[in-house]
Formats: sequence, structure tokens, C-alpha cells
Amino acid sequence: MSVVCHHDPVTPLTRRGFLGGAAAVLAAARLRTVLDLPAATAAPLPSDPFTLGVASGDPEPTGVVLWTRLAPDPLNGGGMPGGDEAVTWQVATDAAFADVVASGVEPAVAALGHSVHVEVGGLQPDHWYHYRFLAGGYTSPVGRTRTFPAPGARTPLRLGAASCQNWRSGYYTAHAALATEGCDLIAFLGDYIYESKGNGPVRDHGPIEPTTVEEYRNRYGLYKGDANLQAAHAACPWVVIWDDHEVENNYAGAVPQDPADLPTFLARRAAAYQVWFEHQPVRLPPPGGPDYTIYRHLDWGGLARIHLLDTRQYRSDQACGDSLQQPCAGYDDPDRTLVGPDQAAWLQGALGSSSAVWDLLAQQIVFGPMPIGSAVNMDQWDGYPADRQRVWAQLKERPNPVVLSGDIHFGASLRLHDTLDDTSTPQQATELVVGSISSTFGDIDPALAKAFLEAIPWWDHVNAADRGYMVIDLTDTALHAELRVVSTATATTATVRTDHVTDVVAVPVPVDPGPTTSTTTTTAPAGTPSPGAAAPVAQPTTASPAFTG
Repeated sequence: MSVVCHHDPVTPLTRRGFLGGAAAVLAAARLRTVLDLPAATAAPLPSDPFTLGVASGDPEPTGVVLWTRLAPDPLNGGGMPGGDEAVTWQVATDAAFADVVASGVEPAVAALGHSVHVEVGGLQPDHWYHYRFLAGGYTSPVGRTRTFPAPGARTPLRLGAASCQNWRSGYYTAHAALATEGCDLIAFLGDYIYESKGNGPVRDHGPIEPTTVEEYRNRYGLYKGDANLQAAHAACPWVVIWDDHEVENNYAGAVPQDPADLPTFLARRAAAYQVWFEHQPVRLPPPGGPDYTIYRHLDWGGLARIHLLDTRQYRSDQACGDSLQQPCAGYDDPDRTLVGPDQAAWLQGALGSSSAVWDLLAQQIVFGPMPIGSAVNMDQWDGYPADRQRVWAQLKERPNPVVLSGDIHFGASLRLHDTLDDTSTPQQATELVVGSISSTFGDIDPALAKAFLEAIPWWDHVNAADRGYMVIDLTDTALHAELRVVSTATATTATVRTDHVTDVVAVPVPVDPGPTTSTTTTTAPAGTPSPGAAAPVAQPTTASPAFTG
């Protein structure tokens, strides 16, 4: 990531830049019409407004969303003068911006925390670009982004995936490593911020738990000021979804964690959703209240369709109490839902229309069964068995489904069988639990958690002790996933290593897809080479019984 000196002259707008920026100009006009905003001005600013860095996201074959937020004083409301601010943006093929291919002016909208969302169009498919912003005499850091391959192209994909970055729990040494992995795309699966207050073992959230727009802005200002997080954003585009801590721990739909907060909870949720939008490079309109649709899918050519879910906003309240509980009457009621009817119908359509080699279900919580004796975690898919079965029936119709999960603060690999808790039935998919950037597993001894979970026959590997992320390489013949962990998150620097490898040989998918069959997976210790295009291997077996303590 490089910084350009103040008062750097704006590169002249070329014909390519004019055509490439047309889509962004139209997007800005639509945003201004929706919000009924006055014209932005280019005013002098008190100090550098680019304290939160830059980001890009939600790419398409010919475009990408560029993001920044003007915030000279990010921990105290942002520190911007009133009114919108005109921001110049540029996209170039080189880091020196000698070849600018798209540029324009976009408002930093005061009503949206002076955030900037540019929907750039007119770019070339499967190309890398550099981008930057200029405002008030200052120039932003330079970010690197890319477009997706053209429809149908089976270009290999290197995908980073992570979740859960509690500021109090640790430094972002994992982000420092992730920024160097050479990923084409990073999927962040939720818990981008934590709403808790007070000191942690490493850093401090301060005395306030956010409930208002300004308080959530200050919390994002704290997190996005981290240099390692900024480096990971600047390295490549991201796709982002939320989980619970972007609003409140373990909330369910319109139900807060504390019943006493029910009268004011939807106002809090509206504030949290707005500020989430303000700080993420998403191809979405701004929210207008406590309801906000973020589920969507993206196509990496013909190789992978990424289905991004929301498992918080539409769920029935957790049954039997939060977290680990004995099943109670009604917890498996078919009317209870995790994804809601509208999202379920959307997912069915997105899966049904997919012709990709790989379908990645990018979502927040552990999908496969995780029994601890006779108890289950009611905050995961285990607490919504009827809805899980409906989604599973759709997912396993695809030839090569993969579930990506976060939330639980450990990295893991498990096999999803036709009957999820019966390893004698064929394996139909793989689940990768992508690890946490800094959030710790909790009060349970990580070694004990590992022993419990690896005793479950369909769980292949668990690491609850270390912080990290996944790097997943996809081709049309194979998936190769590495759980990468850092040596420490309690110091400002760390080393990184591969803790475990999961390899999946793809069921062949012709250009015009034929009938689907199941996927075969193997898992191996770190350092085992990928099978590449080798013939499918026999499904591994295990004699370890499920934990019955």
C-alpha cells in the first residue's frame, strides 16, 4: 500500500476514463435522487480525511465497488464539516496512475457518515487495477482491485476467508498475513466489529456499548483505523456479510439478547445496519430502516457461484435458550426458520440456476451437526434442524457444494453426508470453518474442544487454540484449502503457518451441465500436496464414535 503526497495533481480524464466512469456517475445520481441531497462541494479539510483507508468489493466482470469514508477524527463522529464533500476517484492499470482508465467525482454523503461508494463500470474482465481518492487537497492510500472473469470462464480462483475480529481480544496479525497471500478475493463472514464495551486482554473498546448511529460510527472508526485491516482491504476486493456482533450478541430477527431492550431494539438495528453499509464496499443501496436485504450471489465466471447468506435478520428466536442446551419441545418445529421464506426462495433460485463447477455457501454459523453429548448449540444450524434440512436438500443437488462458516472462533474441516449425521451415507459436500482473526474460543480449554469435536465421525480437524483464516484455491478439477494460523495475536507481529489442508476432487461439470453426483473429500495434515486433477479417491472412514458424555 502506497501513499501519494498531498496536492498531487489529478490525472486528466481520458476517453476510456469517461466511458468507464459513466456507470458511477449514474449510480451517484440515483443515490442523490433517493436521498434528496444537495450538490457536493470541494471544501478545504482540517486534516487528512483518509484515516480509515480504502476498500473495494462485490466485483463483476466489468466493474467493482470502490469505498472510502472521509473521517479526519474517526473516534469522535468523523470530524468532517457539515454538508457533502466532493471526492475525486481514479482507477488505473498501474500504481503510479500513469494510465488512468476511469475517473470521476462522487459525493461523500454527510447523511451517510461522509462515506463514498463508487460503482465503477466499463472495465475489462479478469483484470487487476489500482484505485485512489482525492479530497480537500489530500490523496488516499492506493488500493488494488480486480474484476471477475467473463461469464463462463473457468479461471482459477484464490479465495481468502475469515471472520470474527474482536478488537479487545487480539491484534490483527492475521490480517497482516492475509494481505500477503495473493488472494483474488476475500470473503468476510461476519463479526466485523464487536459491540461490547470495556477493556480486553489486549485492547480497549471504551466505556460505551454502541446503540446509536454516531456510537456505531465511532466503533467502526476504531476498527478500520487498524493498519493491518487496511492492508488486507487494499490488497484485493472483499465480499462482506454480517453476523450478530455488528448489532448485538445473539440477536434473532427483532428479538434482542436482553428482553428489556425490546422496545428500542429495532431502532438500534436500523442504526447498526446503516453504519455497516457506510463502512463496507457493497453493491447495495443504502438502508432506510431496520430491514435491509444483503443476501446476494456473485459469479466467478463459470467456475464458482458464491451465495452470501444472512442468518440473523430473519431467524426465529433461539429455542431452549442461547448456546449449548438440551433440545426442548418445539425446537424442531418445521415453522421455525433461520433464513426466512423470502431468502429461502431466493437461495433455491440461485442454486437452481447455477451452472458453476463449485457452489460456495458463504454464511456465518456451523452448518453440520455438532452434538456435545445430547446437547446442541441453539445459535447454530443445529438449533434450526427443519430449516437446515430444507437448505441441505437444495444444496446437495449441486455437483460440488462447499459450505463456508465463521462465528465459532475456531478453524475446522468436516464432511457433510447425504444424511448429515450418518457417515455410512455418501458424502455430498465439505464444510470449512474459516477461523477467527482475533476472537478467542472462550472459557473452554481448546484442547478439550478439539478432542470432543474430532471424536464426532464427520469432523476431520479442529483448531480452537490459534487465530487465523482460510485460503482456498479452486480450479475446475479440485479445491485445495489451507487453514492458516498465526503464532500470536497478543503481540503486534507474528509468523504464519499452515495448520491443516483439505483437498476436494471435483465432480466433472461439462460446459452444459449434466446430472449431478456427490463430491469426494480427503483431509490431510499440513504439507500434504493437492491431488490436482487426479482421479477421485475413496471416501475416508473413521472408527471414532460421536461424543456421548
